[in-house]
Amino acid sequence: MSDTKIPVEGVDCDQLHNYGNGYNNCNSVAIIWCIDDVRKVIDDYDMNYELTDDDCMDVLNYVDRKHDATIGVTWDTIYYAIENLFEEEIRRSNG
Repeated sequence: MSDTKIPVEGVDCDQLHNYGNGYNNCNSVAIIWCIDDVRKVIDDYDMNYELTDDDCMDVLNYVDRKHDATIGVTWDTIYYAIENLFEEEIRRSNG
């Protein structure tokens, strides 16, 4: 991947955001999911469970490794990852 600046309408290539491995805001996009998104899923799905920052990162790393590239990452894939990784803990906390 080249670091060549390709002019793109609406993208300021003078303010380069380096995503690593030669990828930047002038030759690619990066969609970011964060621990707050994991917590939003827990709230939105009324899971009645709390995760630590490390637990949330475990969810995001699981989603990154296991997601179906034809679907991508969605609120539902994050939900299913939480359920899969913390099934026993959620069950215990919800009685």
